[in-house]
Amino acid sequence: MSAIPDRADAAGCGDAPRRRLPLGELGRTIQGLRAGERLVLVGIGCDGVGAALDAAGAAERGVLFLEADAARTAEAVLDRLLDDFADLALSRWPDWHGLDAAADAAPDDLRVSRPWLRAAAKRAGAGAPPRFRHLDRGFELAQLLRTIDPAGVALVAEVDPSSPVRAAALIEALERCAACGAALVVALPAAPPPMPPFDRVLYGAYEVLREPVAAAVRFIPARSRAHPASAVERRMEDALARDADLAGLFEGNARVLLGGGRFVPRVDLLWEAGGVVVELDGPEHRAAAAFDADRHRDYELLVAGYLVLRLTNAQVEADPGLAIEKIRAVVRRARALKGFR
Repeated sequence: MSAIPDRADAAGCGDAPRRRLPLGELGRTIQGLRAGERLVLVGIGCDGVGAALDAAGAAERGVLFLEADAARTAEAVLDRLLDDFADLALSRWPDWHGLDAAADAAPDDLRVSRPWLRAAAKRAGAGAPPRFRHLDRGFELAQLLRTIDPAGVALVAEVDPSSPVRAAALIEALERCAACGAALVVALPAAPPPMPPFDRVLYGAYEVLREPVAAAVRFIPARSRAHPASAVERRMEDALARDADLAGLFEGNARVLLGGGRFVPRVDLLWEAGGVVVELDGPEHRAAAAFDADRHRDYELLVAGYLVLRLTNAQVEADPGLAIEKIRAVVRRARALKGFR
């Protein structure tokens, strides 16, 4: 199998260090492959390659992902691939390369056989895939490749690093595809051992380098936003969730942005769109310093356009239904002020 001349010499083989290819450059690199070239990637599967191509945007060449299934011979892999290409050619009929007179001026390695083209066009015109099983597989593959995309189709195949038997059949089939002009992307989800048949593709392999994912992206928040130490907050959160009118309005343990880009400390319940804050006060809020701080924060929220309702924990525990009705009354007032329905 031919390799990319300007990359293979610096890449690793077997257990030797490999060059790294940033994931963000993968789509552009695949689009730059020439006919018969290969790109071997370690640490990524077909799904990851597809996502990288999607992120790269508009493609300049066709890319086909090979489904080899459980094929255990190179011939079986090629037959599956030829069936795919024939179906693809039928779906693109009559938008084929080679049908116009200009195709006769194409280089020999891109020219479509005229007898094959006439027979294939007849089958496609009748609604049948242009597949001829009596022909040599290599010849048939070359014609289909040139008909579908004269720039050369890139073939993406995932090689199972844990199954040398299946890998051997797939690798042999890929070598024959490269000889017919297909550009190859060989995806290895994990590094295989440097032994046959993997040694046939490991030379020139690249390790895919992914950018670190921010912790906020990797974090799945808990369903509850109530303070974990406050049973009253969790109880009120559940009561609001069960109320048809109020469900989904309030966010627990939330921050409020004031003028000048300042945040007040977290409030117990916030309906941001309606400008309503509900605070649930325990016994600690009776202390003079806490009482004064609460009143100042209420002032800041008021001048910022928020309606503030304070309920004591004792009120919520004694009559949660009444607490819900008080919240409902404030929500109705906020809706009227803001013109909400």
